[in-house]
Amino acid sequence: MTLQKLALAAALSTLLAVPAQAATITLVGTNFDLSYDDTKLGLFGAPVLVGDTIQFTLSSFAAEAPAAGGAASRNSTVSGLVLTAKSGFRFGAFDLAEFGDYTLSGTGSLVRVLGQLRAFNLADSLNTQTTSSLQVSPLTPLTLADGLNHDWSAAARIDASTAAVPGPFGSALNVILSNPDAVGLTIENRLTAFTDPATGGFRQAFIEKKFAGVQLQVSPVPAPPALWMLAAGLLVLGFMGRRQRG
Repeated sequence: MTLQKLALAAALSTLLAVPAQAATITLVGTNFDLSYDDTKLGLFGAPVLVGDTIQFTLSSFAAEAPAAGGAASRNSTVSGLVLTAKSGFRFGAFDLAEFGDYTLSGTGSLVRVLGQLRAFNLADSLNTQTTSSLQVSPLTPLTLADGLNHDWSAAARIDASTAAVPGPFGSALNVILSNPDAVGLTIENRLTAFTDPATGGFRQAFIEKKFAGVQLQVSPVPAPPALWMLAAGLLVLGFMGRRQRG
């Protein structure tokens, strides 16, 4: 092999060995824009922006206990989501909704869904970490061990009343109350399935998450009182001017 061919082969080998570079993708919305790192999506997959809702249609996000008994967990986090409010708009709340299904059979079998929604002001990320734990709806208990497929839903909410996590210097400010222009958003999930190896008979524990979506409350920023007074004064002056001309 000639030196030229050797150099070409070495260059190709180096190129193939370089990992894929992260790409920042921006989705333009009506009241806010969504930017994300396509290497930090985990099992959530690429988000879709529909109105003021960020939607994920998940694939292979499931946990199934071993046939011989024991536990199995599946964890995933989507991070690097950046929400930027349009000029004249502000964030009011973030509502996470998730949906999936599960199947249980046998004594001692169980499934579990855990998760967390986290938001922070990018301009003050150390002091505005605000979190809410995922809660399974009481209408969809994860306890029906009849061997049938059952749906479940869960939710988490961050609004102006949600407690913030104290920062390293002891200060903590709710992300909504910090009036952010840009918010970082993270969703964490863990699915767990367990069958008791000490029990006999057929045992099964399976759980899957199929959808996650974050509904944002985004509203226009109210005009300062001084502007309302100025506008009212201009209206009065205009009315008086018309009367004088009349």
